[in-house]
Amino acid sequence: PDCTSIYGIARDLAASGLGKLKGDVIAPVKGAGATPVKVILDQDADKPFCNGFSLRLVKGVKNGPSPKWLQQRLTAIGLRPINALVDITNYVTFDYGRPLHVFDAAKVQGNLTVRAAKEGETVLALDQREYKLSANHYVIADEKGVESIAGIMGGEHSGCDENTTDVLIESALWDARMIARTGRELGIITDARYRFERGVDPEMMESGVELATKLVLDFCGGEPTETETVGYTPYSPRAIEFPVSEVKRLTGIEVSYQESADILARLGFAVEGDGKAVLQIKVPSWRGDVEGKADLVEEVMRIHGINQIEPQPLPNMGSVNTKILT
Repeated sequence: PDCTSIYGIARDLAASGLGKLKGDVIAPVKGAGATPVKVILDQDADKPFCNGFSLRLVKGVKNGPSPKWLQQRLTAIGLRPINALVDITNYVTFDYGRPLHVFDAAKVQGNLTVRAAKEGETVLALDQREYKLSANHYVIADEKGVESIAGIMGGEHSGCDENTTDVLIESALWDARMIARTGRELGIITDARYRFERGVDPEMMESGVELATKLVLDFCGGEPTETETVGYTPYSPRAIEFPVSEVKRLTGIEVSYQESADILARLGFAVEGDGKAVLQIKVPSWRGDVEGKADLVEEVMRIHGINQIEPQPLPNMGSVNTKILT
């Protein structure tokens, strides 16, 4: 998942010895007053499909073309620049692997509810196609109806254009399996779906809103409210006990205790140990794919170098093989 972002790839390259990772902590943007639009999570507490939702209003923006440098970066990766507000969401999606959505606040009626779609409910999406939804699909709706297919694509009705003056910036944390199933059933492939179904960094949910707010203020002006966040439980790192001998056992490569510890630390893992054989590892929020010892072996092996595995002949069994099934 981390390698669906430029920053994640940069972190990997720095860990392998190519340059130094740049990047400051994303500073919060101070807002004035509460966000007037509230968010209601209508879901089963035992089976949530939305694990957090952040929303912020920026009033008095002037939407137009994004700066030339931003247009060039989007064009270079095959994206078509649209306008500053939309370009900002695409930029943050690729730069940090954090999909966002922007609503034209004037087109949103009342509060937003995150809920299951009603059987047969329809939405005209930003790709100009109308989608018929079922109760297995999930949406963001206002008091009039569906405004967005959750985590996959926004609706045409509340999209931002050159007349937008007030904008709602949305950043949410969606269940990966729900996104994958909905995307397959509706036949929609988007950059947001691609990331959500692989898992995104939960700690970037609120930071994504802060970064997008800064860019909106830089490009479009305006006055932000405070960010409203509901349903999010802060990330608690997964702890893994890692005997470094696992690297030799699973790969045949001899990697020292100290090198194993250094590699994992450069990749952003919190590392403590006994100085001899066992490391105590805490997994960073952006590595939801790392679940156990074998995953840590992969991390050590690929940074140490798969090319360090020397070719070995298959052992001579001392006789001709009998017939085997292909």
